[in-house]
Amino acid sequence: APPRRVPLAEPQPPCPPRARPDPAADTPTNMTELGGLPGAPPPPALPGVKTAPAMGVGDTVLLEMNGDKWAFIKLKRDGTAVIGKHKNVSLNPLIGAPFGSTYEVDQDGVLYPAEPDPPEWTAGDDAINAIDDDRNNADVNDMRDNSAQQLDQHDIARLKREGVGGRSLVEALAASSATFAKKTAYAQEKYVKKKLRKHLVRCRARRPTPRAVCEAYFHKQPAATNYVRYDALGMLLALGNAGAEAQPLVVETCGGLIVGAVAERLGGRGRVVAGHTGGTPPSLDIARLMNLGDAERESIATAPVTELIAARARHAAGGEGEEDEKDDSDGAADGVDKADGDKGAEGVDKGADGDNGADEDKGAEARVPRERPEGWRSRRIESASPDLIRDLATPSEGFTSLILAAPALDPATALRALLPLLAPSAPFAVWSYAAQPLAEALDELRRSSSAVNLTLQEPWLRRHQVLPRRTHPTMTTTAGSGGYVLSGNVIPEGERKRQRGDDDETALKRARTGGAD
Repeated sequence: APPRRVPLAEPQPPCPPRARPDPAADTPTNMTELGGLPGAPPPPALPGVKTAPAMGVGDTVLLEMNGDKWAFIKLKRDGTAVIGKHKNVSLNPLIGAPFGSTYEVDQDGVLYPAEPDPPEWTAGDDAINAIDDDRNNADVNDMRDNSAQQLDQHDIARLKREGVGGRSLVEALAASSATFAKKTAYAQEKYVKKKLRKHLVRCRARRPTPRAVCEAYFHKQPAATNYVRYDALGMLLALGNAGAEAQPLVVETCGGLIVGAVAERLGGRGRVVAGHTGGTPPSLDIARLMNLGDAERESIATAPVTELIAARARHAAGGEGEEDEKDDSDGAADGVDKADGDKGAEGVDKGADGDNGADEDKGAEARVPRERPEGWRSRRIESASPDLIRDLATPSEGFTSLILAAPALDPATALRALLPLLAPSAPFAVWSYAAQPLAEALDELRRSSSAVNLTLQEPWLRRHQVLPRRTHPTMTTTAGSGGYVLSGNVIPEGERKRQRGDDDETALKRARTGGAD
């Protein structure tokens, strides 16, 4: 029998493309199918493209010039600054531009948006593979009498007076060099970069983040921040558990660098207590350079650590002295009210006599608020009030972490006094540029069983050059270390006594002997 023929299937129309689900659409049934609760909100939409914030009047901008000079400037309308060899450079082009923009200052002393380098100035892989094997710098000697350069200093000065830009001047120098064509592609790129740094100022308007400020001060004026490096700063923030809704205690003598970094990390949600040992708080000028918002600035409060320790001691004594202190404060308030009332009565009497009518007019004029300039922002950091200090010292409150960066203080003594202010299991981080004081503090904490997870580590940092086929550490690097960091988690005194089973007399003996049996 002949084989049975099977009819061919008719061609099907192409399937329409599947529509992408809208993440913003409210689809509670889909969430239920995925295992979510009925009526649960949909997953959040994907984040959009982030843009850098724009520079405005009143902002502080960190100008990085040619990668080796830094300057902090405050933007003002028609403001000027000294950039390189140029004086009175107008800063109006920065207003409204995003942070991170790069500019060039040409011979006319005007800021222009930077242009990318020409491709012939960059030694790419094709150029290296094509000509690097045929060229050699062994016979290139243009550093002896400068005879290889046809343009002398008078010709260069004449070109500058004629208004020739920095890039055009570097091109003329490369064309007039008798040895430029004989150099390898690496040497040509290095030659061009060297001449550009000399005849053209390129600056980048950086946002004064804690890392940028720490980096600038470390290269410019490291003594102002006690030689804290930015990698050590990041380690302190991480080990100190600085985050939203936290309440850390920061004791530092770094000009406000760490206080400002912690406040910026909290984002205005929490409380940063800048403790100090003297009667007056230390300088926090560096924190004022970070463009902190009102919420972030208001979250900072300065307080003497002696008052915090005394307030905690009063709480530990069963609240003795609190009522007396409250009565004293009430009496002082009554005295102030009485003095104000007497003064007001005298003012009413004098006003009835009509002797100080002119003084009242002057007082009315003085009460008129003055007009703030454009971009004005408050940079005042308040001191903690007695009520706030009493609340912060409450045992149920406690600080969520401790960051100590004061090399003048002995770490062991400071930790012995400050650790009782922390909440149970709160982390702490101590920085010092010497390892021996931290090692002694580590040994004392171990013997007294005051903390767990104790680590003493040294941050290590070295810059690298990242270029095609030339990635290696930089030849010149800063000598010395970035300091040492001691970290751990505190154990409350009551918990230590409970675990050891000590009575009050034994605990007192352990405290006197430093924890030794």
